[in-house]
Amino acid sequence: MIEKLIKFPILKRLIPSLYKRYILFKKDYFKEITINNIIYNLDLRHFIDRRFFFQKKYEEELFNPMLNMVRKYKVDYFLDIGSCWGLYSLRLSNINKDLNILAFDPIRRNIDRLKNSIKKNNIKNIKLYHTAIGSTEGLIELGATEVYSPNYKINEEESVISEKCKINFLDNLFSYNNKFLILKIDTEGYEYEVLKGAEKLLTNNKCYCQIEIIEKNKSEIFSFLKDRNYKLISINKENKLDYIFSNFATEEFEI
Repeated sequence: MIEKLIKFPILKRLIPSLYKRYILFKKDYFKEITINNIIYNLDLRHFIDRRFFFQKKYEEELFNPMLNMVRKYKVDYFLDIGSCWGLYSLRLSNINKDLNILAFDPIRRNIDRLKNSIKKNNIKNIKLYHTAIGSTEGLIELGATEVYSPNYKINEEESVISEKCKINFLDNLFSYNNKFLILKIDTEGYEYEVLKGAEKLLTNNKCYCQIEIIEKNKSEIFSFLKDRNYKLISINKENKLDYIFSNFATEEFEI
């Protein structure tokens, strides 16, 4: 019945939200679905999982350019910074089984879900890092506004749950040179710190960066990247939060 209703555009947008009330009442949270030969483990209490469950896609306008590059060019590494439960990593792994995928997330529940998906799909090219990424090394505390949320923030004032975790920075973990890297950075407002901790990586390699940027960090991030010869390629017209930058000529590839 639900599958029939979501064929209507208006209902397709409304049902994921309305369905939340139903699953909370029924306590029927967890679903396993297979799309394009990938098994996903979803927690339908969260809106991203619900949207993906009903629409069978998520952020296609961002994923497709990345997908095209992985298919056409020799990309050495994909860094999924703020991987959550691994939607990007799992999909890219399925497209190119030789691509080196590094997935980073500070929340144990997210890492466990992705680890489970890797095992069920028999994936060999995703390496997990249970750590936050920023510009320092040590320990931090993150909080979320919902007990079941996969999205935790530093200094979350309205948190109802918190988790202490490790934090590290990319230049401390890797010393790549002359590689082709794709970076997806979605760290709930901590993106500028991620970039500061990756200065050598961003300077010494050919990089394509998809970054979620909130307004308060926008000028700092734009200035940081401009000073390092990065150019803005595109903006997500739908949410106006996701930006794509590159430090090499766009004519080298078709987006």
